[in-house]
Amino acid sequence: MSDSSYIRILRSRLPYAQFDSRPWSPPLNVFETDREMVLVIELAGVDPATLQIEAAPEVVRIAGARQLALPAGLRRLHRMEIAAGVFQIEVPFERPIDPEQTSARSIHGLLEIRLPFAGRALRQVVIPVLEGERP
Repeated sequence: MSDSSYIRILRSRLPYAQFDSRPWSPPLNVFETDREMVLVIELAGVDPATLQIEAAPEVVRIAGARQLALPAGLRRLHRMEIAAGVFQIEVPFERPIDPEQTSARSIHGLLEIRLPFAGRALRQVVIPVLEGERP
């Protein structure tokens, strides 16, 4: 590609970012112990009160949104790596979990969900998210 072609391409680019409207997925760690599954999700900048967590014996679903304010007078974005907007995650389990014993806590931008294994067949429940340090 010649230098003039490259410059023409650069000049034709819009001076703003076009944002994708598809849900994004935050980074996620999934751990298994003898007693439970533990999920740790990186959610910096997400208000824990806005999270929706649904657990069923075979799957957990987490949904929410991160809003990022852009600076006043923005002329151009040079780099945008932090995802914003609606997100959703669905994590299936090989072994059934007990939705009624599941807990969630947000600590310094990390959401930790503890999902104990089930001893019997169970139903789906919605899990509240608490803020603060671990007990």
